[in-house]
Amino acid sequence: MQYRAVPDDHEAAFDAALVYAFSPERGPDYSPDGPDRPASFHARGLYDPPDGRAAEGGDPVADDLAVVCGYYDFSARIRGAFRDVAGVSAVASPPEYRRRGLVRDLLTDVHRELRDDGVAFAALWPFEFPFYRRLGYARVNDTSRITVPPDALASACPEPAGAFERLDADDWPRLDAVYDAWASDDLRLDRGEDWWRCRVFQSWDTDPYVYGWTAGDAGDALGGYVVYTVTDDDDGKTMAVSEFAHRDRAARDHLLRFCRTHDSQVERVRIPGPADTRLFDELDDPRAAETTVRPGPMVRLVDVASALEALAYPDGVATDAVLDVTDGTCPWNDGAVRLRVADGRGSVAPAEPGRPTRRWTPARWLGSRSAPTTSTGSSPSAPSPSPTIALARRLEPRSRRPIRSSGSTSERRGRSIRQRRATGYDTVD
Repeated sequence: MQYRAVPDDHEAAFDAALVYAFSPERGPDYSPDGPDRPASFHARGLYDPPDGRAAEGGDPVADDLAVVCGYYDFSARIRGAFRDVAGVSAVASPPEYRRRGLVRDLLTDVHRELRDDGVAFAALWPFEFPFYRRLGYARVNDTSRITVPPDALASACPEPAGAFERLDADDWPRLDAVYDAWASDDLRLDRGEDWWRCRVFQSWDTDPYVYGWTAGDAGDALGGYVVYTVTDDDDGKTMAVSEFAHRDRAARDHLLRFCRTHDSQVERVRIPGPADTRLFDELDDPRAAETTVRPGPMVRLVDVASALEALAYPDGVATDAVLDVTDGTCPWNDGAVRLRVADGRGSVAPAEPGRPTRRWTPARWLGSRSAPTTSTGSSPSAPSPSPTIALARRLEPRSRRPIRSSGSTSERRGRSIRQRRATGYDTVD
C-alpha cells in the first residue's frame, strides 16, 4: 500500500468511497453534490496499485485508491492559547478492503505526517467510540441537546425589541464577531471565511437558514445568531438548530423568542449547547423540555513531547516526572521522557536510565472526567492511566468545561487554519 495525497483528478474516486461508506442507499451511480470543501481540507489515501505498476514506480491511478481519509488544518484553544490541531474526517474503506487493519495503517501515516509538520494534537467526531479509543483517541467533553415545543418557550421570551434579519455568507464577519465572544471554552476553533461559507452556510443535505438579532436596527452589530434547518419525519417537523450563539443573556432570550415564533410551523425546536445547558427554571412547565446529554469529540496526542511542551500549566506548580509512554498507533511516542514543569511551562527531554517512571499511554490525554491516580513502577499488566489525563488532573485541578472554538486568524505551514470542528464523514472500516 502507498500512502499519498489524493490529487484533484482522483476526487471522484475519493467521493465514491465516502458515498458507499455513508450513503450506500444512493446506489453506485450517485454523484455527490455537497458543499465545497474548505481550502484547509487535505485528502489522503492508501493506494493499492497492481504489482507491475508498483514495481515500475509510477504514480497510482484513481482506480488504485483503497482507503481514504482527510484532515482539516485547525487552530484550537487548549488551556487558554491557540494551538495547531488536525481535524480528522472522511475516513472510509470499501468492503473489499475492510477487516485488514488498513484504517489503522492509514491513520498512522496521517499522524506521522502531522507530527513531521509540527502538529501535536488531532481531533475527530467518531462514528464509534471504541474503534477510535483503540487508535489512541479519547472523549474530551459532552454536549447537550434541548428539545422543546416552541410554544413552551413563551415564559422564557422577553417583550419584542430590536430586529431579526436573515443573513447570507457575505455577512460572515458579523457572525464571526458574535462567535468570538460566545465560543470561549477549550477547543474552540479559529474560524475563517472559507469555513463560514463552506461549512456554516452550506450543508451536505439542505443549506441552513441563518438569522441574526440586533438590539437596534437591521444592519447593526449582531447580538446573536441562529443557524437551523427544518426537518420533517413521522413525528412532524423539527426546527433543528446547529448554532445558537449570543453575546449576552439579552441576545440569547431574543433568539429563544425567534424560535418561539415558529410555533405554527414546527412541532418542536432542538437547540444544542454545552452539557450544562438548562431551560427548566425559565419554563412554566419544565417537563416540556427534554435535555439529552451526548458524548462530544475525541482527541489524541500525535506527538507526546511536543504536546507536553505546548501546554500551559498552572502558576505555582512545579514537578519533575518521568513518563514511560506506550503508544500502539504512533510508535515514535514510545519510550521514557522526563517532564519538568515550572513557571507555567513544561520542558521534555529523554529520561535518564534508572529513574522511576509512570507507565502511561497517550490515549486519553485531555479526555476523561475522572482521571485515575498515577503510580510509579506500574506493572505492564496493570491498566495504563493516560499521561495527559492524570497529569492534567494533578497539575490543573479545576473543573473541566465543555469545548468549542475560537475566532482570531492564524497561519500554519503557509495554509489557512481557521476552521470549525472536524465535521463531515466519520469512519467505516
